[in-house]
Amino acid sequence: MKEISVYGGGCDQVILLGDIFDFWRVRPENALRESVPLLKRLGEEDLKIHYVVGNHDHHLVVQKQESDFMERTARGDLFPVYSPSLRWRQTINGLNIDMLYPTYRIRCCHRTVLFTHGHHLAGIHIFTMQMVERIRRLYGEELLPADLEMMMAYAYESIYRSSYIGEMVSFEERVWKASSLLQRITTGVFHDRHIASVEAQYEAIERFIRDRNLGEIDCFIYGDTHRAGIFQRMGGPLAVNAGSFTRVPGKGSRIKTPDTYIILDDDGLALRQLGKAEPLFLCELL
Repeated sequence: MKEISVYGGGCDQVILLGDIFDFWRVRPENALRESVPLLKRLGEEDLKIHYVVGNHDHHLVVQKQESDFMERTARGDLFPVYSPSLRWRQTINGLNIDMLYPTYRIRCCHRTVLFTHGHHLAGIHIFTMQMVERIRRLYGEELLPADLEMMMAYAYESIYRSSYIGEMVSFEERVWKASSLLQRITTGVFHDRHIASVEAQYEAIERFIRDRNLGEIDCFIYGDTHRAGIFQRMGGPLAVNAGSFTRVPGKGSRIKTPDTYIILDDDGLALRQLGKAEPLFLCELL
């Protein structure tokens, strides 16, 4: 935080790109407990915290949707409602956090900047939508905007429920280590997705902006793959992967460029790495 205060002096807000709460690997109370030190440290800097929910903490979105549903039910409104974007306030360990899903938009340097976790860019979601589209056609129905989120919620909640049982997590890890499936996943098709560069995901980024009718976006910032990088094509948005700011203490990191973060102010955008005096990338958004 000392370093960030030096290079980001004058910053009044911090934007977290999700997965700070890893509900997939540990029980929810442990996931929250492990994340409190970081959030408290940010709170001590008197920074307004914006949290863009990802996939590992997607259960927070489900909780919000269930809460809204119960409020509508109390009013006698029993019809399904699809909200393409959510924003709500949540208090965690005394800290007030501005929660957002799936995107957060700001204006900086006279440019429109969009933040998202980035899990919507994964190829598996394209496959999922193709599968849902086939099912819809069988019943003569149209593909609905809520279909992708519905399928994602189904998959993510299944993982969340299994991870809620702490013993199940450790058992699952032992099974994976003992099977050849782990090696296939880490070196095969799924491995490519985890190391996907910004350039490799650029078409998915443009499709995400187009499919969600987000309008003109000058700068698209995301995380998910934890691989920091920047890429832009002529006429398209500047795409930036913020990388990964946190890692497990004492265990190092398998990430090529770990401990990265972005400073965004009136001078432009700087992609930095902890401990490095010079930024990895500097761009004036003028």
